[in-house]
Amino acid sequence: MASEVRRLTKALAFAAEAHRNHRRKGASQEPYINHLIEVLDLVASVEGGDMDVLISALLHDVLEDTPTSYDALVATFGARVARIVQENSDDMNLPKPERRRARMAGISKKSREARLVKFADIISNLRAIAISPPAGWSNDRRLGYLNSCRNLVDAGRGSNSAIERIFDDTSKEVEQVIRTEGIGDIDGGASARREFEAAIGQPVHLVYVPNMRCRSLGEVDVDLFCQTIARMFPSATVQIAEGIHEGQRRSMLIGRIRTDSSDAVVDLAQRLCIAFDEPFVGIEVDGRYIRIYGDDTA
Repeated sequence: MASEVRRLTKALAFAAEAHRNHRRKGASQEPYINHLIEVLDLVASVEGGDMDVLISALLHDVLEDTPTSYDALVATFGARVARIVQENSDDMNLPKPERRRARMAGISKKSREARLVKFADIISNLRAIAISPPAGWSNDRRLGYLNSCRNLVDAGRGSNSAIERIFDDTSKEVEQVIRTEGIGDIDGGASARREFEAAIGQPVHLVYVPNMRCRSLGEVDVDLFCQTIARMFPSATVQIAEGIHEGQRRSMLIGRIRTDSSDAVVDLAQRLCIAFDEPFVGIEVDGRYIRIYGDDTA
């Protein structure tokens, strides 16, 4: 028993280190390890005796979102854990629509254990969009995400009736929250604006394009940056700067924009995600920072 507990604590330390620089996509930017622990707790609540599944719950994003290799996972936690984690890892080289189609087509083919972990992951994500959705997400987008989660779970039912009941209850509660809390928040700007006004609320915004692929940036990138900003703002200061992200040096684009409209800055960040094919763009005001994501949380 002691050795099994030790395996779990080792997995917890491994997950914390692998995701040390990651935050949740919600406006409150919680440490990502909070999500992993919640998924672990959900799995433990319905199937607490299988240590491989519990460890897989903690590590379910480690292949998809970190440099950890499949072979390293096998060597550290065994082939079964690695297989369950791999089953729940999207091919990030595919465009987002193809990833979504592959996710839906493949859910019924996953092992029972992998579906259990995936459903716990979905429940955690739904709770997050009810409490702290990504900045700029409208109610319609939140409801659309909820519907896609329902479709995915329906396509993969039969793994564990207890986790499926938790999902059904959660999805009903989340839908009620979304439909009652944010009437009038049509473009998703109100929640983002509240976050800025409560925490920072200053008129000079710094916008960071992080260059996650570590490309060499040049005049073409600066021109695209300027053109995208100019569609929404009359003036800005832009530059290529050197920075460190996830322990790796890279060039990035920084824009300084004076505006009273947090909605407009959130909108700009989402447009920059698309223009530069970046998973997120950062916004800073008075030393406070938030990420705006161009992707969903599934």
